[in-house]
Amino acid sequence: METPFNGTGTEVEISRIDKELGLLWDASGDTKTRASLINLVIHSEDPASLPANTALIEEIAECHACRAILIQSNPHLPRSSARAWIGAHCRLVGKGERQVCSEQITFLLEGPCATSLPGIVFSHLDSDLPLCLWWQGKFQDPPDPKLWAWVDRLIFDSADWAHPLTQFSIVRQIASLAGGNRTVLCDLNWTRLHAWRTALASLFDHAAALPHLRGIRKLHIAAGSDAHTSAWLLVGWLADRLDWIRPHQTSSHVTEGTQRTTFIAPDGFPIACDLSPSDQPGLVGIALASANASFSLERSKPSAPFTATLHTPQIGETHLTLRSRCENLPETLATELGRAGRHPLYLRSLAHVS
Repeated sequence: METPFNGTGTEVEISRIDKELGLLWDASGDTKTRASLINLVIHSEDPASLPANTALIEEIAECHACRAILIQSNPHLPRSSARAWIGAHCRLVGKGERQVCSEQITFLLEGPCATSLPGIVFSHLDSDLPLCLWWQGKFQDPPDPKLWAWVDRLIFDSADWAHPLTQFSIVRQIASLAGGNRTVLCDLNWTRLHAWRTALASLFDHAAALPHLRGIRKLHIAAGSDAHTSAWLLVGWLADRLDWIRPHQTSSHVTEGTQRTTFIAPDGFPIACDLSPSDQPGLVGIALASANASFSLERSKPSAPFTATLHTPQIGETHLTLRSRCENLPETLATELGRAGRHPLYLRSLAHVS
């Protein structure tokens, strides 16, 4: 049978995975050491996900030793089929005489058996190490309590969702399955916004700028079609930090491609929030204005430096260049895996815009 998975690994019977892993390490002698600090499970229904995720795990294993479990599922086929591969990602340590390796177990699940994820996941976890589950694509409704109640860190990317409001509702359900205390929500879309949030906050470090922060009356964000959800998460963060209220009776409306939503400041003044489309990918620019001051951030492409402009009566117009951190997928995922805590502002920001 032709193998549809071209990544590193040897196909094995599912019932013999643990035994074959043992034989794999026995055959390596003393030259390789197995290492694992977390269980990293990646689930996808994308037919091209296995080679791509295997390459990603190879990069992640350089700094995060883990047992990786990759699952490609297609529950829509009429007949069940389940196949598995095992392999390892190794790196040299010390003087180059020994290798430290992370295991990878890969599953291709088709038909009704693709819905049996709790059994597949739980039976192949490494001891009692934390379970980090990266769910690629959209969540299924209703969520399966047998699976989600035992996830320590749930990683997802809201930028990929065609219907984010529906998906965010499911995320809240998942977070509540274990009493709301176990599962840590890790939205890669939110992680990528860290650079924008840091740069935006730094604009008001200047003594001449800070007094205008609470007087913001207009907000405009330009974003590509791939960053619509990112833009609204940034709006939600600003609304939470500045105590803006979104009236329940107020709805968004679109004029010539620009979507407008109105918030109310603590002093009762309305804030017009506009989101306009851009031909460039990602977030392109954000501008804020008070009665007599304005502030803006622009970026030509993801990970490029920010160009900042401040204009106040005290300092006139000032231009700054602000550095930006890398935002590629391996770096973003490594950032999430390296965190020990929660994202305390995420759900609060989300509540302002969903």
